[in-house]
Amino acid sequence: MKNLICVFFVFFLCFINAQDLTLMHINAKWNQPNNFDLKGIQNCKVRYALLEDQVPSLKAQIKSVPIIILLDKNGKPRGQWVANLSFKITATKEEIQDRVNIIAKE
Repeated sequence: MKNLICVFFVFFLCFINAQDLTLMHINAKWNQPNNFDLKGIQNCKVRYALLEDQVPSLKAQIKSVPIIILLDKNGKPRGQWVANLSFKITATKEEIQDRVNIIAKE
């Protein structure tokens, strides 16, 4: 029983810690057909935003849309996936999930 409680506690801590990660997907209104589907990504919050709604300082930093940024609980970028010349992200969900899992375990 003691081992079961320990295992449950470890899973609980991993779950709590994992929720500190956020995947931020930013795209432009004109590029909506090229949104990247992040449904099913686990161990993090997923947020979508439009480039047009961002502050000028952030807009100036984004050179290509869509962009997906993995942020830790302090807002520090821990991963980034950007579109190529076709305005599409070529990464796979598996690549993104793998990065989320690595950062969540730290």
